[in-house]
Amino acid sequence: MTMAAGCGPLGGSDSAPKASPSPTAPFTKQTVGDEIAALADAAGLPPGDTSTAGMPDGAWQDCVAPWMGDAPAADAARAFEATVKALRSQDWEIVSSHAEQDVTFRTLAKRGWKVYARHYAMEGFGTEQIVSLTAVEDGCELPASIRGDYEDPA
Repeated sequence: MTMAAGCGPLGGSDSAPKASPSPTAPFTKQTVGDEIAALADAAGLPPGDTSTAGMPDGAWQDCVAPWMGDAPAADAARAFEATVKALRSQDWEIVSSHAEQDVTFRTLAKRGWKVYARHYAMEGFGTEQIVSLTAVEDGCELPASIRGDYEDPA
């Protein structure tokens, strides 16, 4: 005679397999741009310009999320580095980091996008310094006239 006792289905589990967490939300230009703007704000940078006004027209604008602002010179470097640190805390990975003369370059990557982060600490520009955080989707065809503005210089 064979007997079995237990209080659930065979295999020791009393519940059906759990569904996987909800699928990852699409990482769109809007999502990337909103994330960059929020992190820059939280790091102490003033509101930035997210437009492509004055740039060449074209489909490339659908795969670029720009952010550029003027930060007080006394705090620009700290706020720039705090923004990069905040991006890293949101799973952006640094793929390159260097400085040339008065410009600090950081490039970060996440889910098919790269953020080209720049801090321009040039003398003679008054009490403010430029910080640029431009996200470019992988495979985006940038016009030759602006390619150098959005990619690493080396």
